[in-house]
Amino acid sequence: MNQEVIMYTLPLCPYCARAKRFLSGRGIMFTEKNIFIPKNFKELRKVTDAIGVPVTIVGKRILTRFSSTEYEEVFRNY
Repeated sequence: MNQEVIMYTLPLCPYCARAKRFLSGRGIMFTEKNIFIPKNFKELRKVTDAIGVPVTIVGKRILTRFSSTEYEEVFRNY
């Protein structure tokens, strides 16, 4: 069973757009949470102090920013 994928983003973020294209292109379902919404920002801060988006959470793994190499590794068998 695949783990839930949550992605914290900001509008107009080019790295967020790349991450979303990566997941969508592979048919991977994810929940997007805009951190301009205070509730989502607070939720993100409980998980990580990382600065920069996207922050993608896959189970217990936290991916900060977007790296196609890292995403390929994490989602290889997804």
